Amino acid sequence: MKLLSRLLKNAGSLNFILGASILAGIVATLLQVSIIGLGFVTFMTRLADFPWALLLVLAICAGIFRFEEQYLGHLVAFKILSKFRNLTYQKIMKLAPAKLDGQHSSDLLKLLVQDIEQIEIFYAHTLSPIVIAIIVSIIQVIGFWIVKPSLGVVALIAYLVMGMVLPLISSRTMKKSASELSQSELTNQRLMSEMVNGKFELQQYQAVNKQTDKINAATADYWQINQTKVAKQERQGILMQLVLVVSLLVFLLVALKTSSSFVAVLVFPFTFSRVLALASLPGSLSGGLLAAKNLFGLFDEQPEVTDQGEHQISEINQIDLHDTTFAYPSRPTDEVLSHVNLKIQQTERIGLIGKSGEGKSTIVKLIMRWYEAQSGTVQLNDINNEEIALNNQRSLINYVSQNAQIFATTIRENLVLRDNEIQDDRIWNVLKWVHLDEIIRNLPDQLDTEISDSKRTLSAGEIQRLELARALLNPSSLLVLDEPTSNLDVLNEAIILNAVKQYYHGTVVIVTHRMSTLAICDRVLRLNQGQLEPA
Repeated sequence: MKLLSRLLKNAGSLNFILGASILAGIVATLLQVSIIGLGFVTFMTRLADFPWALLLVLAICAGIFRFEEQYLGHLVAFKILSKFRNLTYQKIMKLAPAKLDGQHSSDLLKLLVQDIEQIEIFYAHTLSPIVIAIIVSIIQVIGFWIVKPSLGVVALIAYLVMGMVLPLISSRTMKKSASELSQSELTNQRLMSEMVNGKFELQQYQAVNKQTDKINAATADYWQINQTKVAKQERQGILMQLVLVVSLLVFLLVALKTSSSFVAVLVFPFTFSRVLALASLPGSLSGGLLAAKNLFGLFDEQPEVTDQGEHQISEINQIDLHDTTFAYPSRPTDEVLSHVNLKIQQTERIGLIGKSGEGKSTIVKLIMRWYEAQSGTVQLNDINNEEIALNNQRSLINYVSQNAQIFATTIRENLVLRDNEIQDDRIWNVLKWVHLDEIIRNLPDQLDTEISDSKRTLSAGEIQRLELARALLNPSSLLVLDEPTSNLDVLNEAIILNAVKQYYHGTVVIVTHRMSTLAICDRVLRLNQGQLEPA
């Protein structure tokens, strides 16, 4: 119930349009029943006096109101879907990067596309039909009661069984299937995402067939779960038809025993259109509610770092970690850093080495304020991290990761990041520093060449150099290189290190396993069991 009220609350002012859709649906349904009733009454009295003009007017009005119901209902649904996608993107931006650190991109894609799409079922195909069915059923019961009270009682029982009892039974059986189906879809999407994004690596290690087998197995599992759901829906459909037939027979018997109007008997089967729609709702509604639960789960998440700082700094002159202890939120009892002390002066180049999982990348994430330490302090220019405005702090830091982040757009857009003040002359100059100028000039569209993860116009080493060029092109006080050369050959490593040494004049922190990468460092520190020591 809480979930449903929250969905309504998110509709906001659109609830008025939703109300208009419901009203149009009620009028359309009553007009349809009236047309049928009028036809039977006229047919059983005097066919010559059949009111064709009135029937035509009613039919046109019923069509118009039916159209309005569908149009307004879907208008609300699609406007809310647009709102949810914007809210989801804004929330992702607030949660990033800490909450998305290690998150599967396929999970977010499913949330943004499939889950939000399924919520459309609630607004366009659930809420309106439920309200319309309730109101129309009440009006129809009153109508049959006026004809004969016993007919009203039979109609009420029939509507309750079809519109309430059967959907409740169905929802209990469908809930588990919907959850299993959603999980299976997520597994399939993850495997497909890995297949697409890692196709070159899979080909290189001759693992395409193995990955294909995994996808086939996951697809077979999805098919099996879906077949179970379909079988449940078919059983529900058969039960619904049996209840409908029994209701019609009981209504007929009561009408015959009470000498009621035979027109009521003829009209009764046509009054189930809205109630029948309710009986088939649980199959689709369960998936929509599960999607809403996933979406609101994201909305309710709190960022690891809150932006409450007010200090503004123009550059980073000093970095100081004092008695810093940190454990990741997912493993609160497993300390990665224990009482670490580190001081970095302006323009100093520091190297951090150590075994995997020792916390090298964790140190730079604390400096970049992805996370906040559980104890101790992290300071920039003798100011505590949390006292500095978050956007101001991050604007002074450039981060180059092990896996280059490339956007599906032009080389120019990848470099300038929507900063239109950066001129092409400056871009070419920086590309020359990383030995990419000649390579890109030889491309047909040069800086306007479209690149992406799936469109490998440049090699892996060239992409890594392109990301470094982006970091050099956008001014900063601190450059963080997190395993920048781990996947590169000696030539590309030398180009990157030489560019950093010659052209970057701020502070540099390098996280690496390769000793050759440390050649440009002024000082090298080793992380060992959560402690820093000279290497």
